[in-house]
Amino acid sequence: MPVATSASLKGLTPEQLEDTSCRLCLNNTYHLGLKPGQAVLEAIGGAHKLQGWNYNILTDSGGFQMVSLLKLAQVTEDGVRFLSPHDGSPMFVAPTSTSRIPTHWYRLLTPEHSISLQNSIGSDIIMQLDDVIQTTSPDHARMKEAMERDIRRT
Repeated sequence: MPVATSASLKGLTPEQLEDTSCRLCLNNTYHLGLKPGQAVLEAIGGAHKLQGWNYNILTDSGGFQMVSLLKLAQVTEDGVRFLSPHDGSPMFVAPTSTSRIPTHWYRLLTPEHSISLQNSIGSDIIMQLDDVIQTTSPDHARMKEAMERDIRRT
C-alpha cells in the first residue's frame, strides 16, 4: 500500500499508481489535519479530489505521531495535545467559537476529533485514535496504560 502522507504520492502520478492495479492508498490524519486543515478538506470535497485518487483511502488516526513527534505531543486520557512541527503553535483548534467542546479541549486531538478529521478527508477505512508507544519501551506500566486506554476507546 503506497503512502500519500499529505495526499500526495512521491514519484508517481495517480494514473501511474492506478496502472499497477493498486486500489488502496494511505493518507495521514495528523498531517492533513495540520495542512491543508479540516475546513479546506471539507471545502474541496476531501482527499480523493485533492489527490486525484478514485479508489480507496485508508487513514491512520494520528496516533503514530505520539511516538514520532513525542517531543511535540502530550498524551492525556482525553486525547493528545500536539504542537506544530512547523512553528511550535498549538494544533487542532476547534472549528468555531460556538462549539460545545470545552475550551481546554480546543488544542486536543480527541478520539472524536480524529474520526471527524478522517471523515473530512473522505477516508474509506478509518482507524481509532490509539495510544501508540515505542515498541522498544521497557516501561511495562506505560504499555499497560496504553493498552487499557485503547480498550476504553473502542
